[in-house]
Amino acid sequence: MMLDDVQRERAAAALEAVDGFLVTGAGGFIGRHLVEGLRSLDKRVTALSHSADFDVMRDDLPLEGIRHVFHLAGLLGVVRAWEDPLSFIATNTCGTARVLDQCRRSGCSATFLSSYVYRSQGRRLARENDPVDPQNPYAFSKHLGEETCRFYHKYYGLGVVVLRLANIYGPGQSTDYLIPHIVAQVVDPAVPEIQVQDLEPSRDYLHVSDAVTGILMSTRAEPGAVFNLASGQAHSVEEIILSARSAAQVTKPYRATAMKRRNEISWSAADITAIRSALGWQPVVSLDAGLHTIVDSLRQPCGT
Repeated sequence: MMLDDVQRERAAAALEAVDGFLVTGAGGFIGRHLVEGLRSLDKRVTALSHSADFDVMRDDLPLEGIRHVFHLAGLLGVVRAWEDPLSFIATNTCGTARVLDQCRRSGCSATFLSSYVYRSQGRRLARENDPVDPQNPYAFSKHLGEETCRFYHKYYGLGVVVLRLANIYGPGQSTDYLIPHIVAQVVDPAVPEIQVQDLEPSRDYLHVSDAVTGILMSTRAEPGAVFNLASGQAHSVEEIILSARSAAQVTKPYRATAMKRRNEISWSAADITAIRSALGWQPVVSLDAGLHTIVDSLRQPCGT
């Protein structure tokens, strides 16, 4: 998924005269798109991934000639985190500390990708200065990673920026995640009915191309900054189903299996005023347009 003209212009301006980037977690969904975005701007990128035998808990970063590290490597998944919280804390917190310490010693800056770490706000957009109260072990491990970033910035002067990401979606994402799970059912003629666990939860969803632009623009942020990277809107599971059916021009029944997740938050969305004011970033891909990109990718031969 390439950046559109507006996104490309913003990213190019942010990275002007800067080269030498390293991406951990480059084999993941966001990581692949980030590396593609950097290379489309003719930037020199070192891509490290678990699939290429890089282990953030074991291996050193090849930082010679690197100006900035985008740290994406880590364990993902709320359900998995409830089952094995210690592994998530070890990788997402201690692994982050290893990356930051190597950046400190090499003199390069960093961007850390966090998650939604706020307590329930009712139906109010969460702001960066709101109370932090992680609702699951995954978010908790990311919050500890944020605290590690704060410590390294405060006491070592490390130029690190934290981005609290919304739910990122787009082409190439695993059907383990809600939106591709829904769209895959919508476009598959062999599936007679769309099934989800719960129709009610509302979340903030951001297309991956907008996320990549924001991640790249974070290199211009004031060191130590913390920003929400989101759409600023919440959409329910049912809204996503209806929009996906419309994007695919498919009419198909749907239902919930009445299974609710542990500690489910009914509504969450993040305020993006701070990053808009500081960096001029804002999303350009609507939910309807974003769903079209997934429909189109799944309808291509072999799903590519």
